Amino acid sequence: MGALREIELRIRAFDARDISLLSIFSALMAATTLYAVPLPYGGITHFGNTVMWTASILFGGLIGGLAGGIGGMLADLFLGAYVWAPFTPFCKLASGLACGLVSRGIESIDRRAVAKVVLAVIAGAIVNRLAYAPVYLLLFGHGAMLLWLMGLFAPGPALVTYFATPVIALSVMRAYPAAIAYRRSIRERMERIGAAKG
Repeated sequence: MGALREIELRIRAFDARDISLLSIFSALMAATTLYAVPLPYGGITHFGNTVMWTASILFGGLIGGLAGGIGGMLADLFLGAYVWAPFTPFCKLASGLACGLVSRGIESIDRRAVAKVVLAVIAGAIVNRLAYAPVYLLLFGHGAMLLWLMGLFAPGPALVTYFATPVIALSVMRAYPAAIAYRRSIRERMERIGAAKG
């Protein structure tokens, strides 16, 4: 199945359960982003990414990415960081989608699942950095963009979110196996819609 076809089917399979999850995780994203630590080269670090990546791992990249974008933009507006608000939805959507794409297919908690979750967080973090790089260039110049990109190798306070996300996501999967079943139900919905469309 092609990537565009899969995206189309996922959007068509979006239902009330997804809207509920999106609402909850958008609110969590906004709340955790409000408690942010300013970075010396512009921008902030916060636990919002942990919420976004956890949602992406548990419920798919579309839920995580949209929640990250909506919640992050709301936090930008609440914090008075209006200059970031137009960019945040797109950057966070890209990060959440990348995380969800890498983590898909987890059926049980085993070594493979742990590896996929860790790789998903790494993918989300890399895409987050790359997506925001042009924004830093536009708003603050080359120096700020380079410092932002160097954060991939020395993430500082953001490192906590990289460790927290796999722990939280895997703990939720272990405590609530229905989280894994939900991703399976999304795939089944997509297959039904695809088969009905022919």
